[in-house]
Amino acid sequence: MNIRQLEAFRAMMQAGTTKGAAELAGLSQPAISRLIDAFEHAIDIPLFARVRNRLTPTPEAVLLFEAVERTFSSVDRIRELAADIRAADTGKLTLATLPALAFGLMPAVLEVYRAQHPRTNITLAVQTSARIEELAAAQTIDLGFAELPLARGGVAVEAFCRAPLMLAVPCDHPLARHAEVTPQDLIGEPLIALPQTSLSRQRLDQAFARAGLSCSPVLEAQYAALVATLIGRGLGIGLLDPFTASAFDSRSLVQVPFRPAIPFEIAVLHPTQRPLSRAARSFLAMVRRERNRIL
Repeated sequence: MNIRQLEAFRAMMQAGTTKGAAELAGLSQPAISRLIDAFEHAIDIPLFARVRNRLTPTPEAVLLFEAVERTFSSVDRIRELAADIRAADTGKLTLATLPALAFGLMPAVLEVYRAQHPRTNITLAVQTSARIEELAAAQTIDLGFAELPLARGGVAVEAFCRAPLMLAVPCDHPLARHAEVTPQDLIGEPLIALPQTSLSRQRLDQAFARAGLSCSPVLEAQYAALVATLIGRGLGIGLLDPFTASAFDSRSLVQVPFRPAIPFEIAVLHPTQRPLSRAARSFLAMVRRERNRIL
């Protein structure tokens, strides 16, 4: 017994004639007859009786047809699922990102992705870069977006972006008219910065130290998005990455180049033990397009 015999039997039960079954199955009438004969021989059960020159299903055929229909319902579902998987339109996607991408870049990408792939279940975790490395190494996420440099191996790493941090100031601030600013320009200004555990903050402290100055923020905030919000409310100025800055109205914040340049470097991480799923590849392509638009 094989699937072709089952298809011929199903077509015969649905059409009622060998001619109709042949049309349904896309076969010739002799081919349908041979497949049904082979099926009867394989299961050793008569399936059709000739009554008044017409093939009539036996009671055993009717009973068998119910089971065959259930089987083909499962086969049809498998075909539908395979088509969805090919289109990256179903499945699960587990993501982890550092906060800088969580409030500007990711929402914009997820809006587009969900519109095109509404049946994909997505989990998005906001984590530190070190924790994202751990999750990727443990094979528990599909994609991670972490700040370079990385501390461990065991994960696939792909460069995602390298862009300088920019000084964000309210649009009516005197520094908004500068072509660029340096640590000396920030003396006496109410600086809002990330905590000292942040790599970007450490690089900012180093830039001040090289200039013989001390970096003394009036406010420290855990997330770049909060730094941007505080700047927008006129509470100070601060350095922002391009993705966080893009989420805020350019009429309320102005970005000014800061020298020496402080790089903001992001990598895409994914497990090495399995290839990227179609859903992950599709999402990554959308993230790259949005990155390019912002940068």
